[in-house]
Amino acid sequence: MRKMIVLVAVLCLSACSSNIVYNNADTLLDWWIGKYIDFTDAQQPIVDQTIEEWLVWHRENELPLYRDQLLRLRSAITDGTLTKDQLAQHFDDAQAHTDRIRIRIAPDVAKIGVTLNLDQLSQLFATIKHERTERAEDYSQRQRKQPKRSERIIDTMSEYLGRMNSQQKTLVEDYSEQLNPTYELWREYGDVSNQTARQILLTAGFDQHAETKLANFIVDQAALQPPALQSAANQNKALYIDMLWAIFPTLNETQRENLTEKIDDYLALIASLT
Repeated sequence: MRKMIVLVAVLCLSACSSNIVYNNADTLLDWWIGKYIDFTDAQQPIVDQTIEEWLVWHRENELPLYRDQLLRLRSAITDGTLTKDQLAQHFDDAQAHTDRIRIRIAPDVAKIGVTLNLDQLSQLFATIKHERTERAEDYSQRQRKQPKRSERIIDTMSEYLGRMNSQQKTLVEDYSEQLNPTYELWREYGDVSNQTARQILLTAGFDQHAETKLANFIVDQAALQPPALQSAANQNKALYIDMLWAIFPTLNETQRENLTEKIDDYLALIASLT
């Protein structure tokens, strides 16, 4: 929601930024997962087969859904028929795409996860800790460079709309002041989530329900989120929708064309992948 602003549907394209990337995603996923875990000779074929099955499922089942959503969004923008309820539904649809991916991969990840030995778990936990530290440092650097949230939102929106006028920037600034700070809440939630996963994985050897617990953990991350985070996130989501709805009527012809061109780029990408 922070990244896409108006083109919220494009969140669902995952890491597939080009045809080359997507068509070599099995190799890239294997490399990425390998950053966290060195699989044994017995595990590696299972991991490779699992990744291949995920990609086939995603190409056949998910990409058409992304295409349909983008077409609906494009049509509403070009026809001038976009409603606030439709805009809110695009946010919900984007989340639904992510939820389906979680549900699809959870049993496979859990089945592999409970086979990890202590050395592999140590490697996994150490890498995750290192990356969380790096992300915190990156966040601090961004905050020093652009302390105002409104500036970051304007930069993101400008990637899709082009140059924004003073009225539009003022709207962003006004709504940004109302947004709840959630960074620390997300960090606290990350601590709880990591600790929960650690406990499940470390006790998998003598817990017959570990695989089910791990699959449920992957699917139902919201269960671990504190009420304060859920409340702040929901309020921020509503504010983002209000902000976009306020900005939409102010778009000039060039901005609308820029926006539809961005959608067309993603539609062309999906067409090349299916």
